[in-house]
Amino acid sequence: MRLHLIDSNEELVTAWTKRFATFPEVNIKHANILDVAENCLVSPANSHGFMDGGIDAAYCAFFGQQIERTMQDAIKQRPEGHLPIGASLVVRTSHTRVPFLIVAPTMVMPEAVESRNCYRAMRAVLRIGGTNPEVGRDIYCPGLATGVGAVPPEDAAVMMAEAYRDWKCSVENKL
Repeated sequence: MRLHLIDSNEELVTAWTKRFATFPEVNIKHANILDVAENCLVSPANSHGFMDGGIDAAYCAFFGQQIERTMQDAIKQRPEGHLPIGASLVVRTSHTRVPFLIVAPTMVMPEAVESRNCYRAMRAVLRIGGTNPEVGRDIYCPGLATGVGAVPPEDAAVMMAEAYRDWKCSVENKL
């Protein structure tokens, strides 16, 4: 699995660079994620799949409005009727360059959230990407909860790096 952390927020990219310094395999870049993503994007949506704000609104513009319906239909199939924070799922986008979208909510509804939700969402992304070679080949992830979620960039970077470290340790312990 190759993880790419891409964001247009320079402060976040700087924080990622510091916090992921011990993980040189993670690619970090200051850019518009939609300009560089290939294979799989991460949507830090909400538990109900509303895509009318933040990075998800940009995803709707990029993939077309049907992506919101696809995401919501997949979420409704779950026994809970929503996608809890810490869970994830993959939907197909019908886009040639980016055929997969990992949905990993950072919030129940669009709102400010605690930084720990960044950890939960990142772990969910890594779990699903790590168990699906086709999806996990290249995963492009923006800042989690740094927009609508209002988590400060440094706090998000700390939580995302902690989640990556914990995931990597769990994978290595299984070998």
